[in-house]
Amino acid sequence: MEADTKETEETSFTIEPRIAVVGLGGAGCNVVSGFYKELAPVDTIAINTDKKALDETAADKKIYICKAVTKGEGTKGDARLGNKCARVHEDEIEKAIRGHDIVFLITGLGGGTGTGAASVVAEICNRNNIMTFTIGINPFSFEADCIQTAREGLRSIRAVCPNTFVIENDKILDLMPDATMKEAFRAVNRSIIGFVDETAERIASGIKVEILSIQKTGLMKEVAVDVPEIKISPGIKT
Repeated sequence: MEADTKETEETSFTIEPRIAVVGLGGAGCNVVSGFYKELAPVDTIAINTDKKALDETAADKKIYICKAVTKGEGTKGDARLGNKCARVHEDEIEKAIRGHDIVFLITGLGGGTGTGAASVVAEICNRNNIMTFTIGINPFSFEADCIQTAREGLRSIRAVCPNTFVIENDKILDLMPDATMKEAFRAVNRSIIGFVDETAERIASGIKVEILSIQKTGLMKEVAVDVPEIKISPGIKT
């Protein structure tokens, strides 16, 4: 009976890491709005140079970057400018993410703000010892002007965030050939929400196992996380 009580005491606790989902640029902010509207148990942060798009984003916190330079009209696809804008606002961004255990960065690749700013935000997360994941959404193959920018941006992001995952827009059209663009983007939003939920759950479970191991052995090991795949569901919700 005593053994059963001890086991119950050891396992009757929950791990609830504080999670932030950060949307960068137009595509990232669109995904963040999805999290906010779904009432997901995360803090949502939207970062953009486009004032109108940011105003239309639903998020717990909005960070309007480089208004003095872009005049609220975005970076016009200039990833270098997006990077510089994020660096100008590093202190404000750091204040918003500080205190979180896990951060998921969401950005479209090939544009200016998200492509350029994502690596800066990942660096800030690294400085604060925050477990960070980046989800980049690649442009369609017919968006030829964006492809090279997307490749260069992805290279910069992966240099500072090894846990970087890419969604291919072309594959979405393959899975949903008859869907409208709005329906396809909605499917992407749902897949990212599912990925974040499952990843956070696996991390929390791994931490709990490690705490129990420390209680029993007094030894601490690095928490191993089996990260799930991002799966696009062709099912359409209206």
